[in-house]
Amino acid sequence: MTNEDSSMLRIYYCGQEQCSPGHFWGPAVRPHYLLHVILKGEGYFEYKKNEYHLKTGDAFLIEPMETHYYRASEDNPWEYAWVGFDGSGVSEILSHTAFHHSPVFLSQKPECCQTMLSLVQSFSKPERNQLELMSRLLLLFSKMPDHAKTVSGSPEEEYYSLALDYISNNYTYDLKIQDIADYVGIDRTYLYKIFRKTANISPKQYLLQFRIREAGKLLQGQKYTVTETAYSCGFRDTASFCTCFKQQIGCTPRQYKERMRTGNY
Repeated sequence: MTNEDSSMLRIYYCGQEQCSPGHFWGPAVRPHYLLHVILKGEGYFEYKKNEYHLKTGDAFLIEPMETHYYRASEDNPWEYAWVGFDGSGVSEILSHTAFHHSPVFLSQKPECCQTMLSLVQSFSKPERNQLELMSRLLLLFSKMPDHAKTVSGSPEEEYYSLALDYISNNYTYDLKIQDIADYVGIDRTYLYKIFRKTANISPKQYLLQFRIREAGKLLQGQKYTVTETAYSCGFRDTASFCTCFKQQIGCTPRQYKERMRTGNY
């Protein structure tokens, strides 16, 4: 991959074609990812000894240097649009889509076609904007979710995991417990019961303890002041931070920072 290709996501080209009956391509390989969305009609995609019959709204993804073959139907040849892309972030992006486990996306809904066409139109502009192209491709992928993805544990475990993830990424803000419940998609009372059952503490207590742990990490580094640490960890003022920190750790933030510096903790 060249330096130019090392960006998170880069679109190389887009196109659209009405195929003639039986028109085919391959077997062959491509040097990058190539996504086709069927705008109308039907066709067949062959990949790793599997054949997929695809119709309007479906899509198929070709991975770099993987042998593939596709052909249009004799009776109802497809029209499709395609986009070639690559980049260092592609694997992560695809892990959130149907292409995480399959080379095809079976939808047969017009919204994917409309989004794909908007991408092609953006690419055809005299002055292409890579950010606009990236955003349209990401929007297209957002319409191709991984429906086969299953939860390894119970619904409560999944809710709890989502809540922890949300807290870890948003604790620096003025986070409310209702915000967490809204993100997870459950009632606040139910969220409270899940935390009591799983962690034996309330969501509010967990959030406070998480903030104090993160504050301790910042103080250990000696780079930030107590005030900077307080605001960085979601506290509204230094006084409340110091009170909570002493209750949880047993000493003030300043004392903790000094003990970390001298190795006397």
